[in-house]
Formats: sequence, structure tokens, C-alpha cells
Amino acid sequence: MMIGSQKLLTMISVPAEHQGRPLQLDDARVVGFEVQTTWNAKKVKKVLEKSEGIIGKAAKYVISDNDAKMRKAIKSSNFTWHRDVSHTLALFMERVYKHDAEFAEFFNKMAVCKKQCCMKDVAYLQSPSQRCKAKFMNLEESVNWAYKMLQLHHKLTTLEKEVFSFLPAYASFIDEMQDIVSCVHFIEKEMKYNGLSKSTIAKCRMHINATIMCGNERMKRVGASFLSYLSEEDGLLKNTEIVNNSSDLIETTFGIFKYIQSPNKLNGVTTLVLHLPVILSFAGKSNSKIYNVKEHLCRTRIKDITLWREKYLMENLVTKRIKTLKAA
Repeated sequence: MMIGSQKLLTMISVPAEHQGRPLQLDDARVVGFEVQTTWNAKKVKKVLEKSEGIIGKAAKYVISDNDAKMRKAIKSSNFTWHRDVSHTLALFMERVYKHDAEFAEFFNKMAVCKKQCCMKDVAYLQSPSQRCKAKFMNLEESVNWAYKMLQLHHKLTTLEKEVFSFLPAYASFIDEMQDIVSCVHFIEKEMKYNGLSKSTIAKCRMHINATIMCGNERMKRVGASFLSYLSEEDGLLKNTEIVNNSSDLIETTFGIFKYIQSPNKLNGVTTLVLHLPVILSFAGKSNSKIYNVKEHLCRTRIKDITLWREKYLMENLVTKRIKTLKAA
């Protein structure tokens, strides 16, 4: 996670075996975190190797997105690497559609329409806001809106039909995107709820072959990438092994941290990062009952936090700014 000019690398441990449900906050524990201005594969590798001493045993596998530094670090550390299913599927979609003219035209018209109609009577029908970052991981809402609006187009008023007149022209494209988004949703649900195994991979292959592999050239390119990814993951598994392949927990944890963190990016990573282990310790009734708040408060001093900050965190640029301007 990047905050200002500082990059926070967080390691979270979860059970190696799939629990028969999606991972939850109370399944996770913060193993450690480090802050740098830049990260490379060597630095990440050192952090990964350090985790073995903290956990007490070597990790069975590592889950991450497709970042090149992470991939190189994990492989050089001889860990089994399972790519996060959501990031990976979105990456394959991006490779096919990012520079596609029809894709760009459609989503541009959707954005222009939203901007022009925000203060009109038809604003209640406007499209969802589009994400700039991680756009291909968040297409479902926009595609579902377009698909539903297309089905309802004949029921709209004359003014509403005029405003959303661009939709029928893209009917085949909307159907195409709906099929791909539905396929992605099927794969993600299967993997997150039932785990990554040879059985779930077989189900996903059948679904891909029965849906998007029967579509046009773009759909087949996306489907071929999905199938290739599943084949690679299949080769990493033992016959009866059921593992996790979702890093959603990291996104959720970072979301909570961003909510409590100062919006001023100059602050960088502050001692508020120590909330991360506490947040996970309080997740779930069983964990919160075990966590002794009084004991931790009595055992930790302000001095301890100050020493920890000086040792592990980088200089706070807001503090540096105040000191510099005061010296004028």
C-alpha cells in the first residue's frame, strides 16, 4: 500500500487449508510490516524469509497479486506462489480490452452521459461511477447497469430514451461484457467459497468452455487466458489439496487502515499502523474474548511506541515541514 512517498508491505498469515467458506478477518494474523520508499525483489525476499522465524515454521504457499517484484521474490525464496484470483482475472481482461476502441468508446460515452445528466430529471437512472484505479476489477456494477438499462429501454420515457440512446448501438458489446463479467463472478465465487482444488478448477474449466469460449474473438482470447491460468494453478496442487487463492483480506484490512489514517499523504505511515494487528485480534467473538485489553494497555508505554516509531518508521514529512518553516 502506498501512502504519499512511502510504501507499506504487510504480511498476513491465514490457515493453509481452505475452511469451506471465504476467508474472514478472524482467520488472519499480522505477521509483520515494513516501510520503504521503494521495494525490490531482494528486499521483499528478506521480509518473506524473516516471516518463518516469526511464525515458527515455513509457509506452505504465498498469495499475492501479479506484481513483478512480488513474483520474483516469492519464486527466489522457493515458496509455492498462488496468484490472487481476482487480480489475475482482471489482468487478463485488461490485456484484451484496455486498448480496444469499442471498449473505450462505450465507457467514455457512459461517463459523458453521467456528467451531463447529473442535474437533470433522469439523474436517478445514471450509471455508477467508474473507478480509475483497478478499473477491470470493478466492471461488474457498470456492466450490470448497462445490461439492465438495455432490457428496460423500451419502457423508458421519450426524454430518457433520448439521453440513453447510445445503449442500443452497443447491445452486442454489452451482452459480451455481461457474459465475461458473469464468468468472472462464477470463477471467483467457486474459488473463494470452495477453495482452489482440482475439483473447482474442473468446474471452472467447464463453465468457461460453455460460455465465453463460444463467443467472439475477444471473448475467446480472455477465455484462453483464464484456462491457461487454471492449468498453471492445477500443476501446483496435490490431488486432494484444497487451498486459498484470494488476497481480499489484505484489501479489507487496508481499507480499514485507510479509514483511520490521516487523509494528508505527507504524514506517510504513522504509528496508527499498529492498529492492524489489533483490528484482526478483535475480529470475531472468539478472538475478541481472548484479547486482554487491560493487560496490553498496562504492558505498553508511550515510550515503547516512540522507540518503535524511531526504529521502524520513516520521517514524518508534516513534522519536518513544521520544523523547517519554524526555523525561518
